[in-house]
Amino acid sequence: MGRDGDAARAELTVRARGLAARFKGRGGRLALDGFDLDVAPGEIVGLLGPNGAGKTTALRLLSTGRRPSAGSLSILGLDPSRPRRAIRRRTGIAGDEPVHVAALTGWENALGFAMAAGLSRAEGEQRVGALLDRFGLSPDAHRPVSEYSLGMRRKLLLLEALVHEPALLILDEPTAGLDVQARALLADVLKERARAGAAVVLATNDLAEAERLCDRVVFLHAGRAVLEGPPAVLIARLGGKTRFEFTLVAAMAPDIRVSGVEIALATAGKLVAHATNGSSPLPALCEAIQRAGAAIVAVAVRRPGLDDVFLKATGQELAS
Repeated sequence: MGRDGDAARAELTVRARGLAARFKGRGGRLALDGFDLDVAPGEIVGLLGPNGAGKTTALRLLSTGRRPSAGSLSILGLDPSRPRRAIRRRTGIAGDEPVHVAALTGWENALGFAMAAGLSRAEGEQRVGALLDRFGLSPDAHRPVSEYSLGMRRKLLLLEALVHEPALLILDEPTAGLDVQARALLADVLKERARAGAAVVLATNDLAEAERLCDRVVFLHAGRAVLEGPPAVLIARLGGKTRFEFTLVAAMAPDIRVSGVEIALATAGKLVAHATNGSSPLPALCEAIQRAGAAIVAVAVRRPGLDDVFLKATGQELAS
């Protein structure tokens, strides 16, 4: 995936080819198996996939927290297998769980991150103060982090990743634990950083957030990138179909055939179908399901989204 040639490689913030890494404590099974990824400056890229697809492992490799067992990786034009301090000073990382010194205040934790990234104390204080204001943490800046709520800790973690204005941001489930207002603020901040030339790579299970925020999404399945592209383009390829999702009670997966309807998934508890002619096939679908011996508990009708893109590409549900 991506461009070839020396000039293109020099422009990329991230260039990964054939990365492999194994899960720890899972019998040595591969978490990544031939993973490729290009990320350019100013681009926001989302990694999507079910649990165990390799998203978090990919982020750990990109953040130099792990080394791949195979493949090649370039971060900010540098080789992460060599001394990594230069890469880490230009990278902002927010993992899936906040990690702070609980006895220190939010201000002290954030300033420590800023100075560890190479900022002077004066510059660190200025940037920390500005971001505390922006994230609404100023009133609690001098309280111990042990007294912070989960949402406050998440905000502080994101602030620490942003404080040194890194060229690469690596975020794992960045909106987890955030309220609606904080999610909107984070989206604004990330777009600002991208406009300033930063590359952003985030792993998320929030498909609506990925659709709104990401310039490009990469679907992972069994440790490989199986599909990528701008969210709107990938969804448009489904042809404007309507999605029908039935919750069922059935002894076995129903065998359903309705004219103009494509069955994407059929199990004893769920049926997902797509149709090109709006919601008009709904009565015929309900009748066919009941004839097949299944009871309908609930039905949802909506336009297709990124979960449908993944289902079409792999035959599996994204949330599985």
